Amino acid sequence: MTETEILPRWDLAEAHRLMDHPAVRLLRSPNSAFTLTFLHRAFKEHHAIAVPESHLRARLENFLDEARTQCPGAYTQTAAEYLAAWCGNEQLLLKKLYSEAAEEPVFELTTAAERAMQWLDDLQARPFVGAESRFELIFRQLEEIVLYSTSDAERRVAALRAQQVALETKIQLVEAANTAEAYSAVQLSERFANALDLARSLAGDFRELEDNFKEVARALAEAQTRPGSTKGQIVGQLLDTHAALKDSPQGQSFYAFWNLLSSPERQQRWRELIRDVYGIDAIDEGLRTNRLLERLSSRLLVEGERVVRSNERMAATLRRALETAATGEDRRLRELVREIQQFALACRNTPPAEEQFVDIAGPPEPFTAFGRPFWQPEMGGRVATEIAFANNVLDLEMLDRFRALADLNIARLRQQVRECLLASESVLLSDLLHRFPPRDGILEVVGYLVVAMQDSVHYVAHDQFTEVRLDEDGQRESWRVPEVLFARAP
Repeated sequence: MTETEILPRWDLAEAHRLMDHPAVRLLRSPNSAFTLTFLHRAFKEHHAIAVPESHLRARLENFLDEARTQCPGAYTQTAAEYLAAWCGNEQLLLKKLYSEAAEEPVFELTTAAERAMQWLDDLQARPFVGAESRFELIFRQLEEIVLYSTSDAERRVAALRAQQVALETKIQLVEAANTAEAYSAVQLSERFANALDLARSLAGDFRELEDNFKEVARALAEAQTRPGSTKGQIVGQLLDTHAALKDSPQGQSFYAFWNLLSSPERQQRWRELIRDVYGIDAIDEGLRTNRLLERLSSRLLVEGERVVRSNERMAATLRRALETAATGEDRRLRELVREIQQFALACRNTPPAEEQFVDIAGPPEPFTAFGRPFWQPEMGGRVATEIAFANNVLDLEMLDRFRALADLNIARLRQQVRECLLASESVLLSDLLHRFPPRDGILEVVGYLVVAMQDSVHYVAHDQFTEVRLDEDGQRESWRVPEVLFARAP
C-alpha cells in the first residue's frame, strides 16, 4: 500500500474553496493581528460567551487608543465601524444578537473567529510536546473501539475477565510492595496540558453544531417561501433533515455528551476532580494558572443549552407547520370568497349597471379594536376550602413552630449570587450552595429558586435535578431540587 492510498488526495478546487473560508481570510487580512488580539482579550481572557454592545465598544475604544499609540496613523476607523465590519458578510467574525431579556444587543464569536484563534494557539511554543500521554490515549481508545465494536457476549466477558486479572495482579503488587507507582511531574503536567487543549477546542465545537441547527431552520424558512411548496413537502423535508442531523455522528455525540453533562453525579464528580487536580503541586505552576477547566462545566452547560434551545425552536417550527391549516369556519369562508371571485371574473366584461347590487339583511355590525374590553388583572389567590385544624384547636405548639420559621433575606441571597458571578459568567445552584452553605436549611434553597425565577437571565431546569444535603437539627437530610443555572446579566 502506497502513501497516496493511505492519505486523501488534495483537490485544487476544494483547496481554493477552503482558502476563501472566513477564518483564512481573517489570517490573511492586513489587520489580522489587531482583530485577533482584541477578540481574544474581549472574549477568551474573560471566558465570556456573549458581551453586551456597550461593554464591547468601550473595550474596543480603549484598545484602539493603545494600538494607535504603538502604530501612529493606523486604525483610522471608529469602534462602531470596526464592529459593524466584523459582523458583515465579508468577515463573519461576530454575531450581533437581540434578546427580549436584554436591554441592548450582545455580540458573540462565530465559528470562523474561534478557529482562527485556535490555530494561533496551536502555533505558540510549548515547553514540551506530550508524546507519551497522547500515544497512551490513542492506545486506550483503540482498545475501546475493539472491545465495544461487537455485541458478542462471550467476547465481552473474556475481555472483562482479562481486565479483572490485570487489576488483581496490580493490586497484589501494590500490597506486596506497600507502595504505588506514581506519575512523575513531567507526566502529570503533560496530561494536564492535554486536558487543557481538549477543553479549549471543545467549547468552540458547539458553535459549529449550533450553526448546523440554524442551517436546518434556514432551509425550512426558504422552503416555506418557495412558490408551489405544499405543507406536506415542507414537513417531509424538515423531518428528513432533522433526523439526519440528530442521527449524524456529530448529533449523536452531542446528545450523548449532553446526557453526561446533565447528570448530577457526573457534575459532582467533576467538581471533586477539578479541586483535586488543581491542588497537585507537581503539575507545572504555569499550567495551573490557566483556570479554564474550573469554568468548563458551567460554560459547557450554557453552550449546550444554546444548542438544545436551537433544537427546540426548530421543533416549534415543525409544530407550527403541522398545525391545521384552518378550522371549518375558515374553510367555509375561503369557499365563499372563492365563489365571489368566480362570479366577479364571470361578469368582469359585463358589470352590473346599478351602483347598489348587494343587499344585506339588516344593518352591519361594525367591529373595532376599541370595542374589545380592557385587560383586567387576575383576582388574587384564595383558599378553596376553610382551613381546618386538628380538633378545631390551634394549639400553641403549632404557633411556636410557625413563629420559629426563619425570616428569609432574599436581598442577601441575591448578593451571594452576584458575588459568585463576579468570577465567572454563570454558576450552578449546587456550586453556590457549596460556597455559601445554607443557614436556614431547605427554606434558603427555596429562596434561591425564587431569586432564579424572578429574573429571566437565570435558568431553572424542569427535567434536571440535583441532590442537596442539609443538616437540620443535628440530622442529615437529603432533598432533590431542580438544578438552577445563575447567569450574569448581559
